[in-house]
Amino acid sequence: MSDDLAPLEIVVGAPTGRAISPDLWGLFLEDINFALDGGLNADLVRNGDFEASPADRPGWGPLTGWSVGAKGSGESGGSGGSGRSGQVHVGSADPVSSANAAYASLRPGAGVARLVNGGYGADGMPVPAAAFDLQLMARTRDAGARLAAGLGPVGGAAAAPNELALVPDGAWHPVGARLHPPQASRMQLVLEARSGRVDVDLVELRPLDAAGRPELFRRDLVEALRQLRPAFVRFPGGCLVHGFGLDNMYHWKTTIGPRAQRRPLPNTWGYHQSMAIGYHEYFLLCEELGATPVPIVAAGVCCQNVPGGPQAIPAGRMPQYVQDVVDLVEYANGAPDTRWGEVRAAAGHPEPFGMRMIGLGNEDVIDAQFTERFIQLSAALRAAHPEIELIGTAGPLPFGLDFEAGWELARREGIDLVDEHGYRTPRWLWQNHERYDAYPRTGPAVYLGEWAARSSTVRSAIAEAGYMVALERNADIVRMASYAPLLARVGSSQWTPDLIYFTDDAVLGSAAYDVHQLFAQARGQQVLEVRVTGATHGSQPEPRLGPATLTCPGARVRFTQIEADGASLPDVVVDDERPTATLPVPAATARLALTATREAGTEGFQVRLGGPARTTHEVVVGSWGNKSLIWSRSDDGLGDEVDGPYPFAGVQTGVPRRIEIERAGSRVVVHHDGVVVHDHADDRRDWPEVVVGATARTVGSAAGTVAAETVVTLVNGSDLDRTARVSVAGLAGSITAAVTVLAGSDPDAGAPFEPSALARRDGHLAGIDGLELVVPRWSVTSLRISAG
Repeated sequence: MSDDLAPLEIVVGAPTGRAISPDLWGLFLEDINFALDGGLNADLVRNGDFEASPADRPGWGPLTGWSVGAKGSGESGGSGGSGRSGQVHVGSADPVSSANAAYASLRPGAGVARLVNGGYGADGMPVPAAAFDLQLMARTRDAGARLAAGLGPVGGAAAAPNELALVPDGAWHPVGARLHPPQASRMQLVLEARSGRVDVDLVELRPLDAAGRPELFRRDLVEALRQLRPAFVRFPGGCLVHGFGLDNMYHWKTTIGPRAQRRPLPNTWGYHQSMAIGYHEYFLLCEELGATPVPIVAAGVCCQNVPGGPQAIPAGRMPQYVQDVVDLVEYANGAPDTRWGEVRAAAGHPEPFGMRMIGLGNEDVIDAQFTERFIQLSAALRAAHPEIELIGTAGPLPFGLDFEAGWELARREGIDLVDEHGYRTPRWLWQNHERYDAYPRTGPAVYLGEWAARSSTVRSAIAEAGYMVALERNADIVRMASYAPLLARVGSSQWTPDLIYFTDDAVLGSAAYDVHQLFAQARGQQVLEVRVTGATHGSQPEPRLGPATLTCPGARVRFTQIEADGASLPDVVVDDERPTATLPVPAATARLALTATREAGTEGFQVRLGGPARTTHEVVVGSWGNKSLIWSRSDDGLGDEVDGPYPFAGVQTGVPRRIEIERAGSRVVVHHDGVVVHDHADDRRDWPEVVVGATARTVGSAAGTVAAETVVTLVNGSDLDRTARVSVAGLAGSITAAVTVLAGSDPDAGAPFEPSALARRDGHLAGIDGLELVVPRWSVTSLRISAG
């Protein structure tokens, strides 16, 4: 569709004086969505440490991922079983180490005791290499004990042709073998004890690279990360950092050294975390990607979503914890003759990793216990390592009490950067395009550590691109940014959207991935002035109270005494049989009131206001497990909290709650049992549907020369193709440009676990004194312009 509007006139001017931070675009790596085990970790064996348990996920146990007999892997969490007259038991006496207490005990008896692992896929392991390295720990006291291993086709005849050398002294010993896959697209690992009792633990199966070395990381995922040209990698989270309780907090020292000494943890996101990829491997990944490490450590307080609220490390234990954090810097950067530099060197890396930054805390409640511990940590790091920049935290939302308190604390303590988070709708990103224009240019800089629009659609990716133009324009204050989450295994995601989806066999970059790759490739060095004429603007409608839709997933609720501007409406009951009820409330209604009484269930209820237009609002009573009160807004089917969440004792069965909602223009006031909970003025700002950014950079050529280049990024978030003319101050006569266009005509195309719905087109443009082009609807266009 071509537009009938006047062409866009884009004039690129002189430098603004703002340099673009070389650290601007980076990666956020958290073990969420099976990102590490079953993902970036090249080990194909699921639960090779036999440490899975109900603490990871209900129903799981030491043999989860294993089956007894010739078939593929299963979900069995039991403690034992039999196969071909042999017995397999779970043992815990005299384990490999106290950190890895469980192991499998194979007792063949008169037959063969067999264990089979099919990896993380429902149909077995992939076959990504011609040969594989098997490593495990084994123990036997029987001189005649025999243990064999092999790779067989899934559902076919199991094979374990490789006899493993055992030492019958009753001690644990490492055992290895080189295995070759079957002629099949999927395979399984088979372990067989053919005589004598044999205990096994810490089973790993890694593809061999072309040089015959075991792969640490999955190559295709590393290559996908490399294409993003990250300046930094954040690790290990995210909520994983401070854990679901103090016992679940991530401690770096328990993730390094020999595998047997690493302490597995129940993953915050509901699965098993082996720590096969720990801090040392993280540093190696950064080195491979040419990125600086940005570790995030808990600021002495666990996750705020723990029942009962965040808990702090007791004051008496804080000195040791503070020392642990200081030691992390020494492990990364210390000379080989320092205590922790020596440990790093013993792990095979005598050279320092060159860490420059560290973050303290993640989305914390900024209260007295947090503040006290944050100050202890920051003071100790300043004293021991003044060269390391410190990153503070500002809560989970880009506004609110914790946001303001986190910034105030960072300014008071002289912290270098503040970690802002914000998962918001595409509309929010458009309306807040100028958010950082007004930030003070002194004091802490911004690290936008976790951010994304609310879907995997073209609409979200284009809004993200528009926001990235604004981040780049403000790169003197927004020094770093990283989209989150980074990785998600198809079918095993705990959070959406995600940047990269993957299966055992494929990597599926999202539309957001395409956008981030483009910005990384076109990274500039200096911000240039841009003047745009002819851009259209979107407008935000007033909030409406009608029609009103009632929902209550997880509960049965009776709604009574319903009034719309004084007019009574019939009572309704909403439950699983009738999951929604729509009330005939006129859109212009100024006051809506109702009484809600839960009759069964454990959750709360929601009152959605407006629709089916593109914007609706919602009163959420009992969000986040019936613990919060929220006022939210949805645009184009994607929603955000806009006021709250506020702590809440919860909806209770048999206890009526009176909700009154009053609207006056853009302002909405919500009463709960006569008390004002939400008093909110809706964001009605118009937003530009086309945004343009420009930067300058120098680029090298194959001949070794260096040339100046102007990078112009045009983001069209409208339903119309736009014609445009681009001119650059100081460039006259013949000019040329390399062009990349990412376009998706349907803004709602794209979904989790699917490849990008954006189509990429590369080409060239030429012109005299400027360039003329068509900017497709819902697209990002990158022009790399040079003279001649």
